[in-house]
Amino acid sequence: MNRWLLAAPLVIFGIGGIGLYVLFMSQADDNAFRENLLPELIGFCLEGFFLVGLFTFVQQLRDYYRRRELWLSLRSALRDFLSHLDLAFVGPEREPATSRDLESQPLVVQRLTGLLAEAELGIETLVSLKHVAISTLPLARDLINIAAQLSTRHMRCWIAIVESIDQLTQADTREQVERPLNELLMRLTEFDNLQL
Repeated sequence: MNRWLLAAPLVIFGIGGIGLYVLFMSQADDNAFRENLLPELIGFCLEGFFLVGLFTFVQQLRDYYRRRELWLSLRSALRDFLSHLDLAFVGPEREPATSRDLESQPLVVQRLTGLLAEAELGIETLVSLKHVAISTLPLARDLINIAAQLSTRHMRCWIAIVESIDQLTQADTREQVERPLNELLMRLTEFDNLQL
């Protein structure tokens, strides 16, 4: 809806400028109105078109960067969790992911989901993930209102992520840890796939 409100002045100025230009070109007789006022009106419409277009572009760019910062703040809340999971799969042939990749690259989550499906985590890793989930849960709950600023779908996905973290904090067996862990990664992938 906001895009249409921003585009309406562009349409008005554009059609007005084109209409006045056609009127100016179609009149055969020379008079004072055509010589003085009509070119000024055409110039006003063109200036309005470009100024509104420029302001619209700048506003949309600022809105995108603000939404991107909100998204990054949500993703960075799960950096420690993803880092512990990533370190569980580090071997001689693979380097751990950087903090920047863990915070902003959806491909890291997809890779971790694939690795989790292929391998079984050790007890130490599961205990470590549970401790990280316990420390992450309060922050993840506090960030629900940040997710709501992005969209309703982002908020629903984030609430589902918080529920998975909560289930992980209450887990006592391997199965109780692995199920919310898989759900968390699937929900995080869904969150990453939502459009900003």
